[in-house]
Amino acid sequence: MAGAAALIAVLTVVSRLAGFGRTAVFTWTLAPTDLGGAYLVANYVPNFIFEIVAGGALASLVVPLLAGAVEAGDRRAVAATTGALLTWTLTLLVPLALLVALLADPLLGLLGHGLDAAQQDAGARMLRVFAPQLPLYGVGIVLTGVLQAHRRFAWPVIAPLLSSLTVIAVYLGFTALEGRRAGVGEVGPGGELLLSGGTTLGVVVLSLSLLIPLRRLGLRPRPGFRFPADARSRVGGLAVAGVVTVAAQQIALVVALNQVTYGRTADVGVYNLAQTIYFLPWSVLAVPLAVAAYPTLVAARATGDERAYRETLAPAVRGVVLFSLLGAAALVGAAGPVGHFFFDPADAGTAAAGIAGFAPGLLGYGLFAVLTRALYARGEARSATVATALGWLSVPALAVLLGQHLLPLADRVLAVTLATSAGMLLLGGLLIAAVVRSAGRSALAGVGRAGAAGLLAAAVAGLGGAATARGLAGLTGGTPTTAEALGQGMLSGVVVGALFLAVAWSTDARDVRPLLAAVTRRLGRRRPPGGGGGPREDQRPGERGDGKETVSS
Repeated sequence: MAGAAALIAVLTVVSRLAGFGRTAVFTWTLAPTDLGGAYLVANYVPNFIFEIVAGGALASLVVPLLAGAVEAGDRRAVAATTGALLTWTLTLLVPLALLVALLADPLLGLLGHGLDAAQQDAGARMLRVFAPQLPLYGVGIVLTGVLQAHRRFAWPVIAPLLSSLTVIAVYLGFTALEGRRAGVGEVGPGGELLLSGGTTLGVVVLSLSLLIPLRRLGLRPRPGFRFPADARSRVGGLAVAGVVTVAAQQIALVVALNQVTYGRTADVGVYNLAQTIYFLPWSVLAVPLAVAAYPTLVAARATGDERAYRETLAPAVRGVVLFSLLGAAALVGAAGPVGHFFFDPADAGTAAAGIAGFAPGLLGYGLFAVLTRALYARGEARSATVATALGWLSVPALAVLLGQHLLPLADRVLAVTLATSAGMLLLGGLLIAAVVRSAGRSALAGVGRAGAAGLLAAAVAGLGGAATARGLAGLTGGTPTTAEALGQGMLSGVVVGALFLAVAWSTDARDVRPLLAAVTRRLGRRRPPGGGGGPREDQRPGERGDGKETVSS
């Protein structure tokens, strides 16, 4: 499991860098223009509709429905369940995509009412080309779940990397054809189609590239609406859990953005940047452990092996706790330099405060990643749903309280990020209680020890990193340049990492050692000539060397 997590983490870093590169290229080529605004609004529509209608349900369904059959070697059940998931996905989302294409004009008018008439017309034309993204996203989530259930973790992380590279090429091609920062009135039909069609091509790559590893599994999904009996009894609860989770998240996001808009003009962009930085350590440090553990948790529960379930969950949660607290320390330590790297001095302080405000929430958000999966694996979707809804729905209430009553208007970004952190900590605590009720305290053995060690290490490392950044800023005198901010951030990050490792090792070497060993082993692994000796991704499921990235921790 630790080896799989290390693989996922390394690939995720590369994929995230490509995603940042895509955003940077878009900013350089198109973002400040009226066409860029229309493009962003239009491209948001299929994402938003998919997440509300199907994204959460599918994400929560696939692995729990498949992992037991995969572990048992029941390929007929796996094929039938996969076929049913794909059939239902396409049956729901293809008509919805057609509806979006037909209603492109009113949808753009609703979501982009601040755009002028020319922008809305261009956005509607692009939205018609974006509409096929809806079923493509659905197929991608199903195929990702199928691969993860078979413990094939590489391609679900490689696919976003390939998609980002595709879209970067599209942006650069558009710029070569139409010029940099071309507006709506300057772009011909061919350029507009290249931009919209190329973006949808990126989603094609994102989803359909997963057919390559699926083919290596030798799996032949059977179209049909009927799930196998065992899966049929679990579909409803898992689907409801996913829908409620996403709906609660969307409500929290909408209210948070609404509160931020009452602040300074730049606050929306500052909040977006702070949130992007917040997601980075979560996706790189916490999610890989949760994803790697999930299939084993589901399989253990399906076979009634409670010991395997507990022995998988406890180290995964300890690792998530330590890594989340490391990420929180990094956010605090590097918040100042990051703010100055991305923003002018007038907004850098707001960005730094927002990033630091998100930091405590990383612990709860990391627990969300692993413990919701742990509960889904046990069939406890209801408990996960209640905890998730309460945690996320507390965010808007706290954002209003902090933003409108306790903090000044100038601190609106900080108010929203602190509200998010408080909500995530509540969510994490509720999930811990739910897991203890369902699986017993032994399922979280050692988590208190890891949490205490991680909190101490995070406090020392975060303060040390922040002090380093302030000291370096004092040496340069005045506001740091972009290059100076980059250097300060890198040095602060090194200090945070060194201090966290030193304190955590001295207080909880038992948990730090296997995590560190797995990461260094993955980074330093070299395959022997001829490719032997390592797990092969094209071997059949059920064999010991079937590509399962599992290393004893």
